[in-house]
Amino acid sequence: MTTNKWKYKSVSLKNSTYSLLNELSETLVPGLKLSNAGTVEQLIKRETKCNSSGDQQLKEHNVQKKEDAIKI
Repeated sequence: MTTNKWKYKSVSLKNSTYSLLNELSETLVPGLKLSNAGTVEQLIKRETKCNSSGDQQLKEHNVQKKEDAIKI
């Protein structure tokens, strides 16, 4: 069986980020170890919900995270 190249994409991560992803895959959903792809999907869904909630405090928090990410 071949992978449908139109349905999936890949991303490259620094080794240190990949290690963090592996750790998150075991702790993100208590009692369940997610695949790395599943972990990324869950994080994206959570972040999307936070950004679309309209809560000003969450928006300010996200701005701070963005500024911190730019520093890295």
